[in-house]
Amino acid sequence: MTSNQFFYKFAWMLAVLWLCNPPLAKASEPVFDTPTQLDMDYYSHQIATQPDVVLDQLLPILQNTNPAPSPQIEMQARYLVAHAYHYLSQHNEIEAIASKGLTLAKNHGNKKFEARFLGMLAFGALNAQNIAVAMDSAQRSIELAASYAPDTLFHGEVLLLAARVFYESEAISKALKAMVKANDIFTRLNDTKSRSEALASIALIYDELGQPQQALEYYMESLALIDPEENLIEASITYYNIALTYRNTAYKDKARVFAEKSLEYANKASDDVGAAYALYELAYLDEQAQAFERSMERVDQVIPVFEEHQITGMTILSHLLRARLRARQNHPGWEVDLAIAEPLVAKATTLKRQIALVRSKAVIHESLGNVTKALSHYKQWVTLNEQQLEDTQKQSTRRYQAMFELNEAAAENKLLSTQKKLAESELEAKEFRQWVLIILSLALLVVLAAAITVLMIQIRTKKKFRRLALVDELTHARNRRSISVYAQKAIRAAQANQSPLCFAMIDIDFFKAFNDRFGHDVGDEVLKKVAQTITSELRGRDALGRWGGEEWLLVLPDSSSEHIGNIFERIQTKLTTMDLKVPDAPAITVSMGCTDLHASDSTLEQVVKRADEALYQAKENGRNRFETRAA
Repeated sequence: MTSNQFFYKFAWMLAVLWLCNPPLAKASEPVFDTPTQLDMDYYSHQIATQPDVVLDQLLPILQNTNPAPSPQIEMQARYLVAHAYHYLSQHNEIEAIASKGLTLAKNHGNKKFEARFLGMLAFGALNAQNIAVAMDSAQRSIELAASYAPDTLFHGEVLLLAARVFYESEAISKALKAMVKANDIFTRLNDTKSRSEALASIALIYDELGQPQQALEYYMESLALIDPEENLIEASITYYNIALTYRNTAYKDKARVFAEKSLEYANKASDDVGAAYALYELAYLDEQAQAFERSMERVDQVIPVFEEHQITGMTILSHLLRARLRARQNHPGWEVDLAIAEPLVAKATTLKRQIALVRSKAVIHESLGNVTKALSHYKQWVTLNEQQLEDTQKQSTRRYQAMFELNEAAAENKLLSTQKKLAESELEAKEFRQWVLIILSLALLVVLAAAITVLMIQIRTKKKFRRLALVDELTHARNRRSISVYAQKAIRAAQANQSPLCFAMIDIDFFKAFNDRFGHDVGDEVLKKVAQTITSELRGRDALGRWGGEEWLLVLPDSSSEHIGNIFERIQTKLTTMDLKVPDAPAITVSMGCTDLHASDSTLEQVVKRADEALYQAKENGRNRFETRAA
């Protein structure tokens, strides 16, 4: 299981502590428990169901300076906003919010929020691939919670947050200890909801360590502690995980039952991405059952969803599945699906994706009667599986040690005390199977049979659930969907407050010619640096998003186009000094078209059209300049 796959499955666990069901408030009005306290129970529920509502209600509190919120309300708002950003996978937003919250908590001696903000900052460090800082922040959050309020619900919450950081940092031992400790706390406090989260966390670890029976037991126990009808997304994710576990242990009928349950609850929650994952699993099971037409209908539905949300791994797997289905039914178009999947696999550079691609090619050519090509790809498949087996063996010592530590911790907890002997016997059986596979690899045909076994036992293609793609993968700026949502919210806020709002369309001058001359790799680097340069000149409330290709949309709240000249001049100055480290590379310049929000504007499209027309005028007037359009 990849860390991203684990990340999505874990997201609900990190956002729904203290879950309850108070009546909903209007989206624009913050909900208070008392005049000096936000309603934390209400917002914890909203984070799990409507995180956008949390941002709509609480961001204005943080942006309001007259009057400024009280320190207690600001700390609560910052923590909830950071949590909502985390649930929405907008990790670039977390650090600024949590850093100020941590400073505020330290200045007012609030150890509880200090521990929480340390946990949030650990997520921000993970997003920046700063593993050492992430581990340190997570460990400090645990130590602070343990010293301030040991063995409380708050302590358990911090432990679960830290466990996720440890897992993604490959500190499995620390992750296991934190999960087991949290479960022990929730059990003693008789908190069934939080205990359900802890049990689901432990189930994921068991599944990762090759203990499917134990994983299923914990999944089922986790489900038994909640009402699925009141926890739709959580239920959908857990049913999906159970389906994967059954499928990987060859219980295809049971896998289908739970995949259909996952689809049912994803649809109830209006979770399009979650539904796409469940549909893909059903399509895969249909392929195994040779129900090719039904499988084709389902995979045709999921491909647009994965492509829209830029979920690369599932886009690859879906196109490969459709390519196999088309070849099996002797339908045209399988070459197109392979042509889409192959460059994505090359860019992903993961061994699992390469194995999936080569296996699909072998099945396709076998279905088409191209025996020579099929055999060649099967041989390549065997070679890649041998390589994966070697990688697996290198990780075995760490994983086995982690599994033993889990059972040692479980022995201290009555809930897990009976598992140690089972784990030890399973370890011996697993080591024996690996040695058998190594011996069988001496003969090609036997290696092929062994590779299939290895594929069924060792390789679990875990599916990454839902993260709405709000960040452009190349430049790490907002993508078109994200900047559109931000712009629409800015328009509503400006109209409500009668405040100015400026929009600008930015285009890199002569970028196509630059790309053709120096290549796409250099062109990609230019896109990244231009995004970084523009962002560095913006205020915290300004937003930049990639609109398409080399074109960007800039949203400037509380600003008007008469001030855009200063911003444009600063951006151009920085761009002229930008070092591309490419011989003979010309200076990078941009053109900009600006417009202000008018009282008559009712849609974002009207504003963008004026900014686009101004951009066109800037290009017509010689580029490397800005133009404004009033009407």
